[in-house]
Amino acid sequence: MSTAAPLTPTDEQSHPVDPEDWSWSESWFFSWIDLEGGPAGFFRVGVLPNQRRAMLWSFVHVNGEWLGIEESRLAFDDLDFGNGVAYDKWALSFGWQPTPPLGGARFTFDGNALVRSGPNAGAYIPLSIELSCTATGEGIRTGTGDDDRQSLYEASRFEQSLEATGTIVVGSHQHHIGAGAHRDRSWGPREWRQSFILGDLQAPGRQLYFVGRSFPGLGMGLYREDGQVRQLLVVDGSIDFDDDAKQSTRHGCDSRERTGPRSRLR
Repeated sequence: MSTAAPLTPTDEQSHPVDPEDWSWSESWFFSWIDLEGGPAGFFRVGVLPNQRRAMLWSFVHVNGEWLGIEESRLAFDDLDFGNGVAYDKWALSFGWQPTPPLGGARFTFDGNALVRSGPNAGAYIPLSIELSCTATGEGIRTGTGDDDRQSLYEASRFEQSLEATGTIVVGSHQHHIGAGAHRDRSWGPREWRQSFILGDLQAPGRQLYFVGRSFPGLGMGLYREDGQVRQLLVVDGSIDFDDDAKQSTRHGCDSRERTGPRSRLR
């Protein structure tokens, strides 16, 4: 486990910005996977105060199709940071509202999503999401990604496992969601001109999450089982997926804990 200072409710709030760092970003990332084979998706808004804009990625996979909304220049002044982050303008709205801090949140999203794959590719379909999230483990600081940086302004990140319940409406069809979920909260310099990979394997009571600049290769992750969370350094792994059965047939992660021996998770 991390020896960093424990999280406090102030970690949910916006943080001081380094005015000399053009790439400084404060971000909210959230992903979910319905445990009965229903919709899965992820959301990220990254706010760049020194550029007076925000970047949005929001994608949902449902019925074999990917739907997505991407915006690279949402106006900074149109965002509301009163409780988490929210936006409501130009037929697009979203919100991440902690309820309470570090214990859960309410996530909402409403907009017209572009179908990226499948027979309806190219169409725009109304997408609405309402999910209530509850923490299934403590929030864990996972470093800044830039540990050699020297500045008077703190850069940090934390991850947290969640469960999410609610509804997703795609067009006129409503899906009821009972999902394993995950969130990443970070603030500091961000360099996006590099490749990276992110994965989240969910089952009732269990989760294997990993992210890194290359995979196989050095990265980081966490493994959760029955509320207990272990931080991992991911060093190798494989995932086999059966397209016809729409399920993973085998997955493993050869890893070692940050303060322990290497282990094999399957």
